[in-house]
Amino acid sequence: MDNPLVSIIIPTYNRAHLIGETLDSVLAQTYQNWECLVVDDGSSDTTDALIATYKTSDVRFQYLHRPSKKIKGASACRNVGLEAAQGDYIIFFDSDDVMTPDHIMVKVLAMQSDPCDYVITRTEFLKGQKEDNENNYRFHLYPLTTFNYVSQAINWLTPDACIKRNMAKSIQFNESLHAGQEFNYFSKLVHQSVNARFVNKTVTLRRSHNDSIHARLDTPQKSSERIFRTKWITYLELIDKADRDTRRELLKSCASALYEGRLAWNWNKLLFTKAILKEYGFRSMYYFLLVMNLRMFGKGYYFYKKLTRHHQTINNPPNS
Repeated sequence: MDNPLVSIIIPTYNRAHLIGETLDSVLAQTYQNWECLVVDDGSSDTTDALIATYKTSDVRFQYLHRPSKKIKGASACRNVGLEAAQGDYIIFFDSDDVMTPDHIMVKVLAMQSDPCDYVITRTEFLKGQKEDNENNYRFHLYPLTTFNYVSQAINWLTPDACIKRNMAKSIQFNESLHAGQEFNYFSKLVHQSVNARFVNKTVTLRRSHNDSIHARLDTPQKSSERIFRTKWITYLELIDKADRDTRRELLKSCASALYEGRLAWNWNKLLFTKAILKEYGFRSMYYFLLVMNLRMFGKGYYFYKKLTRHHQTINNPPNS
């Protein structure tokens, strides 16, 4: 493919004040063979009118709406975009981020020069905004494996990936997740293939603002609930694909979130306990000691650390 079509999928909700800058950065791309699918999640601002102006001026823009029968959220919108996308490559983007002019070109050239199933680039936050990027892009320390991604020894952000269409479409975003859905999707992606290339170049500029999902999850308990739900659902979806260490890593994260957050919401405790027994066998006694200590003394994480200590070391340790 000398000039492959690239599909850019952008979910949006009440971002009329921001998405114009995002779409302008798409128009400014040096690589021109793209289609941009904006999928609206039920906006009540002026998004409809704004996107109409872009559609009128450039037929490469499409404006879709999440069907009312689908659960509200970015995951459903991305799935709608995936279904409609015609491109050879798929890029997921956000309605408040900005592409550098060579964003698509860098990804396409990487895909073509080193045949792989997907490439990963870098994102930096807009000038003057700071976020924790410490655990992202550590490919110089860890190879891309299923365990290293699931354990977050390496990580990347949603706009970083460019994925072959057939592979991208073979995986669905979990529409029941309203946070952590990218981790869930990419965990499933690495179980499809780790034939990927990292390009150490920043091609996305991200905005951090107060109406983001993570900004609203402003209590430790809510954060713990989000982590538990994301890792538990991912465990259930990968139970027949992931190796034992990866499954245990997901359960370890679940238990850590469950007890660090002192969570008590409606989840299937019996199913979770059965999973602990299945994955750890006789060593699961530490899990039950954790439960007992938590109930009696409000403590117990020590026992769980003992249960998982030898699994905290990444499969491939950092290069010395």
